[in-house]
Amino acid sequence: MQYKSIQSIQELKVSCLSQQGDYVHFRMVLAGGLAYSSKRILYDSGDNTFSIINEIDESYQDNLTEDDLKNKTMIVEAIEKKAFFESRI
Repeated sequence: MQYKSIQSIQELKVSCLSQQGDYVHFRMVLAGGLAYSSKRILYDSGDNTFSIINEIDESYQDNLTEDDLKNKTMIVEAIEKKAFFESRI
């Protein structure tokens, strides 16, 4: 499996759009690489929102704006820390 580092919200949007409308797999590195969190993310460019499936428990977050990503998830913080990656099979 290959990983592509996500450097910005704009790059996250582009990665999500490149997968034929399917959820895209991402990995967030935690605790300095000792653990990770897997997520599947879908971006809707029509209304500029994200939907996220947290693979650890299959919980679902829908219609998240960019502000919601910053305030309700750790994704933006992980991107800023260079700890958020697209998983490529």
